Amino acid sequence: MTEERLPLTLHAPQDIITWHQGRPIRCAEFLARAAALAATLPPAGHAVNLCEDRYLFLLAFAALLLRGQVNLLPPNRAPRVVEEVAAAFPGSYCLVERPQAELALAQHVVDVHLPAVDVAVPALIPAAQLAVIIFTSGSTGTPRPHGKYWGDLVRGAARARARFALARHAGGTLVATVPPQHMFGLEFTILQPLLSGLAVYGGRPFFPEDLRQALEEAPAPRVLITTPVHLRACTAAQLHWPATSLIISATAPLSAELAAAAEQTYGCEVREVYGCTETGAIASRRTVAGPLWHPYDGVQLHCADGHCTAVADFLREPILLNDIIEQQADGFVLRGRDSDMVNIGGKRASLGDLVQRVLSIPGVHDAALLLLDGDSQRGGRLCALVVAPELTEQAIFAALRPRLDEVFLPRPLYRVTRLPRNDSGKLPRGELLALLEQLRSGDGVQ
Repeated sequence: MTEERLPLTLHAPQDIITWHQGRPIRCAEFLARAAALAATLPPAGHAVNLCEDRYLFLLAFAALLLRGQVNLLPPNRAPRVVEEVAAAFPGSYCLVERPQAELALAQHVVDVHLPAVDVAVPALIPAAQLAVIIFTSGSTGTPRPHGKYWGDLVRGAARARARFALARHAGGTLVATVPPQHMFGLEFTILQPLLSGLAVYGGRPFFPEDLRQALEEAPAPRVLITTPVHLRACTAAQLHWPATSLIISATAPLSAELAAAAEQTYGCEVREVYGCTETGAIASRRTVAGPLWHPYDGVQLHCADGHCTAVADFLREPILLNDIIEQQADGFVLRGRDSDMVNIGGKRASLGDLVQRVLSIPGVHDAALLLLDGDSQRGGRLCALVVAPELTEQAIFAALRPRLDEVFLPRPLYRVTRLPRNDSGKLPRGELLALLEQLRSGDGVQ
């Protein structure tokens, strides 16, 4: 039987695939550079792709595929975490933009100035090739690895491309605030530029003014890939934003109020993606239209006894979801995560819903809740960490009283300057607990 092989990219040779430092990189040049880099890579099965510049990450990603090596994507860039990931795959090395002295590992620098190598367009990759091992964020515990095969990634990208009608934005640019090492960032800022008619902006803007400038520089139509954390900051910044065609958000729940504010600010629809590292994106909704999620075409959810599994042609096996899902005729509603539900005083609530109520207080910029002195079944008490520069703890607590049942009022409540969000906007539980310990000991906050 002939091995199925799928294109690395669907762009024509003269199509722009990415923008790097203001310069368009066309597909023919990109493939030639990727082939040149692949030829220099050391023999190994795996490499940790640590490139921060999105073009260089894309180049390294493609070179590893061409060489038959696997991209390792750790949950964060902390040297100890990177070294632990590499140690789990003996013989692996790191692909970096520049040597990193803090890493005690073999490193290979991604160089965009390598002489180009002639390569047939399009390059073909075996569908059965293991392309990526990506790790969960650690927001609910220890990061776990999940392998992704090239054929499955291509099929999943096709489902997303159809759902968001990305062909209508062909010739335009994806601009993103999320890192490519996260599943959301990988799917929408690496796979879509390879497998759709859009280019991707090579930088990764973080602050609102940086993002505004990036969108200004990016050729229209512009598609913004971002998170609720960034949307909240950008809608509050009161800047004049360039015309944007579509916003796609993920990594944390997006409230209808924030989605409506973002739609008004940017003048376009805000669509929200549902998924996880294990499945990738499997459903979406326009948040202002209501709570109902619509699975991608070909995705089926099978729910029984309070548990749901996802089945799709881009999943190698049924995946058990960690969320509490209520199926309806035209989709489903999320009722919280299994690990997110708390039971205090005989009353149940979702931590995610409670956080949204905290965030609804005017003047609150960010918030997190932790369950202390118990577990989700035996109760305990809630602790709140709140970013609200212009409010006192007393004012925040007073505003919470009409919003929360008495048993869910957080005690203690700490006002902090910032929360330890990772590159994807998530809050690793270990980081939250460390911050809480710092607050309890009276050492101040970061």
